[in-house]
Amino acid sequence: MKIVFFGDSITESNRNILDPNDLGVGYVKIAAGKLRLLYPDTEFTILNRGVGGDRTQELLARVQTDVVDEHPDVVVLAIGVNDVWHRFLLGKEVTPEQFTENYEKLVEIIKGTGASLLLLQPFVLNMEDKPRLRPYLNKFNAIISSIAAREELPLIPLDEIFTGLTQDIKPEQFSVDGVHPTHRGCRYIADLVIKELKKYL
Repeated sequence: MKIVFFGDSITESNRNILDPNDLGVGYVKIAAGKLRLLYPDTEFTILNRGVGGDRTQELLARVQTDVVDEHPDVVVLAIGVNDVWHRFLLGKEVTPEQFTENYEKLVEIIKGTGASLLLLQPFVLNMEDKPRLRPYLNKFNAIISSIAAREELPLIPLDEIFTGLTQDIKPEQFSVDGVHPTHRGCRYIADLVIKELKKYL
């Protein structure tokens, strides 16, 4: 089974981009290790195609080479936080209309490969200056949820899950800055992903 993890820095997680087989140190690597332990008789090819700083439009620019040309069985798509964050970080605004168009196109292209598609909701935690992202992220997550429902795609609601967890646990346990997950956060994401991937095994 070939699984492509496609996204931004949360997926990249310090992987060596010059090494196409490097999985980084985050949730992709953790999920890969656990899958191989849980299913020792299944041959896995797992690819990390996360690139830090990417938005939906950057994923569109490389979806052919990083996903379509790989002929995956499953694609895990995790994108969206930079479409919000770059408004503040770099002054690059992505409108809800642009985000909808980009995300729908990504889903269309990936589904067109025949691969199963699993969506991960982008998230921010209440740390540092990240609360200012909240109104915009809520709009974009509503768009993702709508697309997932219409296309009948599984969606892991990471933003809702981490928001709930951090009512009783300090958000620093799960993220270093409100966007990038700690090792504990990565383990949590990996477990949620595996729970969904089991449906295809």
